[in-house]
Amino acid sequence: MTTKVATKASRKPTARAVKQSPRLGKAVRVMTIQERVADMQAYGREQASSRTSALSFLRRAGIVTPKGNLAKPFRDA
Repeated sequence: MTTKVATKASRKPTARAVKQSPRLGKAVRVMTIQERVADMQAYGREQASSRTSALSFLRRAGIVTPKGNLAKPFRDA
């Protein structure tokens, strides 16, 4: 029996590549791994910069209730 091996053309996206996001219909920038890590760290610093922004993020993530208490899955049993 013959086994087929899938091969891909090795095309590396450039750091400045922009492509259309099928989900939002907006252009997004393709980032390298290092750029993505730096972006995520900057976002974390931004969210942790103040109590209000941190609570807002935790509410959107479903970790904290609108009253500021931990959501059920995150409470002690």
